[in-house]
Amino acid sequence: METRGGAISGDDIRERTRALETVTISTRVELPFDQLPKMSVVVPTICKDPLRLQLTINHLLSLNYPSFDIIVVDNRPDPNRSPLPELSSEGRVHIFWEPHRGVSAARNCGFEQATGDFVAFTDDDAEVDVDWLLEMGLRFVTSPVVDGIGGLVLPMELRTVAQLWFEEFFGGFNQSFSAELMSMKILADDPLFPYGTGRFGAGVNMAIRRSAFIAKGGFNETLGIGTPARGGEDLALFMQQVLSGGTVAFEPRAVVRHQHRESEEEFFDQVFGYGTGLTAMFTALIVSDPRHVTKMIRRLPAAVRLLTKPRHERSPSSQTSYPRRTYAYHLLGMAYGPLAYARSAIRQRKER
Repeated sequence: METRGGAISGDDIRERTRALETVTISTRVELPFDQLPKMSVVVPTICKDPLRLQLTINHLLSLNYPSFDIIVVDNRPDPNRSPLPELSSEGRVHIFWEPHRGVSAARNCGFEQATGDFVAFTDDDAEVDVDWLLEMGLRFVTSPVVDGIGGLVLPMELRTVAQLWFEEFFGGFNQSFSAELMSMKILADDPLFPYGTGRFGAGVNMAIRRSAFIAKGGFNETLGIGTPARGGEDLALFMQQVLSGGTVAFEPRAVVRHQHRESEEEFFDQVFGYGTGLTAMFTALIVSDPRHVTKMIRRLPAAVRLLTKPRHERSPSSQTSYPRRTYAYHLLGMAYGPLAYARSAIRQRKER
């Protein structure tokens, strides 16, 4: 099913987004390659689409960066699983198995095997731009205060109405095209920070300083795709970083293109899952520190104002086409989130 007005291919999107290279509040600082740190890239997978996984790895192997390795984590629990497609290239790609289900467990496994001073994460349904890792490395080196970075996520294509609806309803993965620094001090006047979504970026395009990752204990394994909680692990990590006094950044020049869900059924399932992951993540924060309840209550009026905005004000599109029942799926997911977190926590205790 094509989008109304015709499909938009990946090449069309690349052409129309080239101007984003100049839309930033910071000036890019060039450094000699020998001053850039070694980085590792972690890619979790359940190998749902072997061809797509191979394309993801091919783009990573083409990165314009002097020193990096790629850690692919096979997260299929079956010990008799079929082999992954041939991914190795001159020793740069390393494959590990993590039988415990969930993207958080897979990413934590990948981090343990990573050798870089900084570790970046992407997914097996994404393609990175050639300078993706370069932009991450430059930001870390030139901004020593930064503990973690989220990058810009653009659609790989807008070929079906479901892919268009995702951009219309959520605004894609990001709500800004400007480079930002985020901390409790810098954004003290923001009525939703740090509990508002969309500012930090997403797990498909993020990187973190090794010491900061270790200090926070990695991703919360009760959260994320592959668990009953279905998401929220990336937001939780960044929120904990700023709540503990750290600083995270958004870097729009670090671009990843994501393969959005193609069918309407997949879209509504994703909307429900995002709602579930959001409140499951809030539940996890409260369980770890009940003082979050008071902080969240203070931000509740601003959150209600955001949720009750007319659809044309919420969406980045001048005209919206997603069905009104999309809100119902999202709210039902949010209502289910705390229970989903409880189910995930019980399952984790049994498996570990």
